[in-house]
Amino acid sequence: MRSQSCRLTQSRSHRILWLLEELKLDYDLKVYKRGSDMLAPAELKQVHPLGKSPVINVQIPGVEEPMVIAESGAIVEYLTEYFGKWMIPARYLEGKDGQIGCETESWLRYRHLMHYAEGSIMPFLVTFLVMNSKWAF
Repeated sequence: MRSQSCRLTQSRSHRILWLLEELKLDYDLKVYKRGSDMLAPAELKQVHPLGKSPVINVQIPGVEEPMVIAESGAIVEYLTEYFGKWMIPARYLEGKDGQIGCETESWLRYRHLMHYAEGSIMPFLVTFLVMNSKWAF
């Protein structure tokens, strides 16, 4: 797979770059600088309508336009499901596939930490970033 990773300075994109390296995937990196207002530049909206970062563009064989995936958690899940299955713990106990409540403890922990990183811890990290930037009040 060849992809383009779009990175916005001071964003969650570092985790995507780490994952691309860990998975040994080929990619081209495009870096966008935040404006003096700390917002993403207008050029990033040409990649994603909301100007989101990180974003990956996945070039699918035989398809002219690349598939665009935004949101770091979604990118991590997409890349690991296709290229890093060894990173994802088994979901179900042996012989219990698809049965409610039969997920493995390691899979539940994996899922919890994925969403914790995306939800619970991010407000604290964003607050830290804002309070320690030149824009702090």
